[in-house]
Amino acid sequence: MDAEIQKRDFAQTLARGLACLERLAEADTPLTCTQVAHAMDVSRAAARRILLTLESLGYVREERGVYGGTPKVLSLGRGVLGRTSVWNAAASIVVTLADQVNEPCSISVLEGLDIMFVSRDSTRRIYTSRLGVGDRLPAYCSASGKMLLASLPVAELDRRLDGIVLAKQGPASVTDIGDLKTRLDETRQADFARAIDEMENGTISIAVPLRERSGRVVAAMSVASHRDRQSPEDLTNNVLPRLREAARDVEGIFRDFQERGWATL
Repeated sequence: MDAEIQKRDFAQTLARGLACLERLAEADTPLTCTQVAHAMDVSRAAARRILLTLESLGYVREERGVYGGTPKVLSLGRGVLGRTSVWNAAASIVVTLADQVNEPCSISVLEGLDIMFVSRDSTRRIYTSRLGVGDRLPAYCSASGKMLLASLPVAELDRRLDGIVLAKQGPASVTDIGDLKTRLDETRQADFARAIDEMENGTISIAVPLRERSGRVVAAMSVASHRDRQSPEDLTNNVLPRLREAARDVEGIFRDFQERGWATL
């Protein structure tokens, strides 16, 4: 956004309300008003006004002095991720592939330095907590995330990683920016990504890019497993060909939506 336009039209109150919802969504437990104020770097009085406003609108619930989001928050993203969206149309391909390989399958997009699931087979579980549409994971230690980061223009990748501290998630998480960029170069050349013990101990995943009609990568499709069931070599030799085939089917849906003018990916 043009800096002058942003300065003139930026609605700080709205931005703070959305930031409050994000902080509540990221927290493992409900937060006190003081904790919200600290997380948002605002005064306690400002945090209280925001929380009371969101509570009156039904997006936040207060109980015994702590605040948490309500299911109404989900309605904010339902229009994007549901109804006639391209991701909803691709869901059957996701489920079919999951049935074929008997492993969780998902489609993700890049949001900052996170991946967000936009389509996911929800009948199988790999990670400690069950993940569904709208949930996020750190991009740098997931196969889908590395595929999407590798697809960014170099300047954009550098901008997103500038000053970032990569926290260790699993025993093999890459926490050095230089090492991560080297792995992303390898991912770019191979046109697929793997993550082995990077999110949690024993978890493995593989991902391929999903390209729109112009060739731009807009999402990644992945299959996850565990060392108890498959080896990383099994994923590459046996699952990757099926994953690429399913990805081509999803890209066909992209083309159909774009030709009909139903989606801007």
